[in-house]
Amino acid sequence: MASNLGKDLTHLVVLAVLVVVLLVVLTKFQWIHCSVVPGWCNVYCNVITRSHAQVALIYGPPGDGIGNPVADDLETRGSFENEIRALRPDIALLPISKDDLSVGLLKRYDVVILERARTLSSRQITTLVDFVQRGGTLVFVGDSATAQYVDPYDLLLAQQENQTYYDRLQRELNSRNESWDSGYANRSLEAFRKTDTYDTLQNYSQFKYGFRKLVAVTAAEYNRTVTRPYFLNLSIALPDHLVAKGLLKKLTDTQIREYAVVSADPASTDIIAYIEDGKNRYPAIFETRDAGKVIYFAFPPERTNSATLLANTWDYIAQCSQDAFPPSRSEPLEVAPAEDVPTTAQVG
Repeated sequence: MASNLGKDLTHLVVLAVLVVVLLVVLTKFQWIHCSVVPGWCNVYCNVITRSHAQVALIYGPPGDGIGNPVADDLETRGSFENEIRALRPDIALLPISKDDLSVGLLKRYDVVILERARTLSSRQITTLVDFVQRGGTLVFVGDSATAQYVDPYDLLLAQQENQTYYDRLQRELNSRNESWDSGYANRSLEAFRKTDTYDTLQNYSQFKYGFRKLVAVTAAEYNRTVTRPYFLNLSIALPDHLVAKGLLKKLTDTQIREYAVVSADPASTDIIAYIEDGKNRYPAIFETRDAGKVIYFAFPPERTNSATLLANTWDYIAQCSQDAFPPSRSEPLEVAPAEDVPTTAQVG
C-alpha cells in the first residue's frame, strides 16, 4: 500500500515537472500567454525567468506620420502611452525619440513599438530588421518607416564597396587580358548595377518610399496612407488570437480615421482584423513571425476606443512587463473628448 502510494506520488511529481516544462516552452516562445493559466504569470515572470520585458516606444515629431504615441503631445485625444499607462500603470515602457534609434539602444529592449516615425535612415531600417531577426518583438504602426533616406555612414560604406569592386574587376580583366569594353566587363557591370551598393550611390540624395527592407520581417508592402472625414469600423478575422480575445466580431465605436493601406502576404501573415471603409476592407492588424515577431497595426491603436484590445496587445507583446521603478508620468493625462464627426462612410 505504502509502496503504491510512493509510486503514485513519484508519477505525480514527474507529471507536474513535465507540465511546468511544457508551459515554460510554450510561454517562452510565445505560443501562449502566461495569463492563460491562472497564477502562471507570477510563477513564470518572478520565479522562472526572474526578468521583465523592457519596451521602447520609438516616435518622431508631430507630422512625421499618423498616430499620437506619447503623452506630452498636445492633441485632443489620448496618446498610446497615455492609454496604455491607464490600463497598466506600472509598466517598463520608455518613450524614445527616433533620432536615438540604434543597434546599441535596441540591445537593451525586448519589444520595440514604432509609431509616428515615417522618416528613418537606411541604417535605422537595418537595425529594426536585425532586431526582429535576433528574436525581438516589433509593434509596427501605420506609415512608420515608409520614407527612407541614405544614412551618411551607409553612403561611405557604399563608396568603399564601389572602389573595392572596381579594383577587383580591374585585376580580373588584367588576368584575362580583356578591356573594359569587353563582354565580360559589361556583364559584370550590369550585375553590379542591380546591387544595393549601386542603388545607394545613384540615389543617395532621394527618399525611397515603402517598407523596402522591412518586407523581410513584415511580409507586407505599403501602398498609401488614407485619411477619412468619418470614423471607420474594424472586423475581427481571428477571434481566437490573444490580441482579439474578448472582442466583439465588429468594433463600430472607434475613432479611427487615418490608416495605411498595405498588401499582406497571406502565406506569411495571420490577419487578426480588417478595416472596413465603405465597400472595401484592408488588413488592419496582422502578425508575422520570423526569429522574433511583428505585430502590425495599419492605424494608431490608441484610436480603437477599446481598452480590451489595447490591454490584450500589451499583454501579448510584453507578458512580463511590470517595472519596479515606473516612470514618474505613469498617471494618465486628462484629455478632451473627441470632436464630433460623422460615424459612417456616407460622406460625399
